[in-house]
Amino acid sequence: MTRFTGGCLCGSVTYTCEADPALVLNCHCTDCRKAMGSVHATTMFVPEDQVTINGYPRSFSHSADSGASMTKVFCENCGSQLFSRNTNRPGTLGLRAGSVDDASLIRPMMNIYCATAVPSTPMDPQLPAHSTMPG
Repeated sequence: MTRFTGGCLCGSVTYTCEADPALVLNCHCTDCRKAMGSVHATTMFVPEDQVTINGYPRSFSHSADSGASMTKVFCENCGSQLFSRNTNRPGTLGLRAGSVDDASLIRPMMNIYCATAVPSTPMDPQLPAHSTMPG
């Protein structure tokens, strides 16, 4: 098991995770692009009960194309998005990979929502690519 830490840009919200990510995705959906202000979001999925959060993040919820309620969790001071929750995956927390202190732990396993990817976005051809959410 890997113990790792992360946090926001200003340091007001930090976390410690005591689990290896079960899944690491590059998501190219429109919602993730807009929420992250980037061409895709890389998220590391871990059991929520293995994450200790320090500080007081804020949240914003919206509906996903699957009908699930998605919650984005961010620092109210600097705006860094840190976590996501999905009602279709209770007990799982999505850690925004850009918030992880040790970047060597970020190893994407696949690209999803490639049908809505920004056309100029380079993608690792060795990773599985799905036009929407697989499974």
